[in-house]
Amino acid sequence: MRKKLLTATALTGLLMFAPGASADAPVSGALLAFQCAGCHGFNGHSVGPATPSLAGFPEEYFVETMMAYKEGTRHATIMDRVSWGYTREQFEAMAEFFAAQPYLPARQDFDAELAERGAAIHDQHCNSCHSEGGTFPEPDTAPIAGQWAPYLRDSFEDFLVHDRPQPRGMQRRLSALSADEIEALVQYYASQQDPAAYAH
Repeated sequence: MRKKLLTATALTGLLMFAPGASADAPVSGALLAFQCAGCHGFNGHSVGPATPSLAGFPEEYFVETMMAYKEGTRHATIMDRVSWGYTREQFEAMAEFFAAQPYLPARQDFDAELAERGAAIHDQHCNSCHSEGGTFPEPDTAPIAGQWAPYLRDSFEDFLVHDRPQPRGMQRRLSALSADEIEALVQYYASQQDPAAYAH
């Protein structure tokens, strides 16, 4: 049911944009990004636990991710169908807008004991690419700290089950973790809810 609702909402946003406008027509990043609000929240601040916040995404990562959806090289439930109606230039305009928005971590419950364990796992396996506890994304990575826990679980599943592209080092490290260790990482990222930690 949740996936059907997300699908309907996303497609409605795409159809709202389509009438009377060519896919090649120059449109502001803010206007294009507004079409994402139904699932990803106003200005990219998600209020739905199944979808990530897009605010603060590095431009390079956003564009390459959207192109992967468009070209069918990244597993998706709906984004492959949403992305086909946009050009790379429009993705770049959206990316510039989202990158300029402040990142706001999701307010959610978490298991403090598991989060403490997850912090140690992150430092050992993840911090070289997802620095500062996952709050500071490199140009080719997304913010992971402060995202919704259900979204994070789905992302780990995409990597482990649906062959989502990932760097070789990440693939090796992630495949070595147990399900309990992955859940500890989820709880650690969900626990990081201080907006000041993301003001880089």
